[in-house]
Amino acid sequence: MKYSLGALITFFAFVSMGQLNQLDAKGKKQGDWGKLYEGSRVFEYKGQFVNDKPVGKFTYYYPSSKVKAIIQHDENSTRSTAFYYHENGAFMSYGIFRNQLKDSIWVNFGPSQRISNTETYKNGKLEGEKVIYYVPEELADKAQIPAVISNYKNDMLDGEYTEYFDGKNVKVKGAYYQNKKDGVWTHCHTSGKPMMVIRYDKGVKHGWMFGYDESGKEIGKKYNYHGRHLEGKALAEKMRQMKELGINPNE
Repeated sequence: MKYSLGALITFFAFVSMGQLNQLDAKGKKQGDWGKLYEGSRVFEYKGQFVNDKPVGKFTYYYPSSKVKAIIQHDENSTRSTAFYYHENGAFMSYGIFRNQLKDSIWVNFGPSQRISNTETYKNGKLEGEKVIYYVPEELADKAQIPAVISNYKNDMLDGEYTEYFDGKNVKVKGAYYQNKKDGVWTHCHTSGKPMMVIRYDKGVKHGWMFGYDESGKEIGKKYNYHGRHLEGKALAEKMRQMKELGINPNE
């Protein structure tokens, strides 16, 4: 009797898995568990459960059988420590899970194995500060120089946002509100001095915009009214109305 390659793979996978993936009388996962990639004898993951709860070390694999991640589950809490790897074995990231959701600070690495960014999570969502770092040309340089520092609430950009030219001089500075630019945003020359000041109201340009040269001299200005650029008679009329009503043009 002849068997197809797929059937043989499935048969040997079944035999090799032995007593894996057992449920108790109450339907809860107990003991060693694992999952094979479809049509393969390579495990996608292997680990152990006690009363449906993952405990101890779980190892995840790439289809090539290279280790993708190692997650260590705390038997006495909902906390897990995770380490992720690129397929070539280089470190990718590490952090912790609570209730199987990302929590606290996660550290991510670039191809050079230098820290590329750090992120803060709560209940699986970005919550708090995120820092993106420059990767130095000289790998021997151990300095961690921030390129972008931003803040999140409930997975959305919210709070202060700053970009740097070299970790010292500010390139862009402003704030977000629920993923939308809000308030005063300043774009700078490489010296760190203001080049342009733009005002936003929840993602829409509103208020006076100013441009400056390297010496700090004002070289131009424009006015936006809730996203609409005004000039000439329309601008003069809007300024007159606001003055009569005692309204600040930037509010």
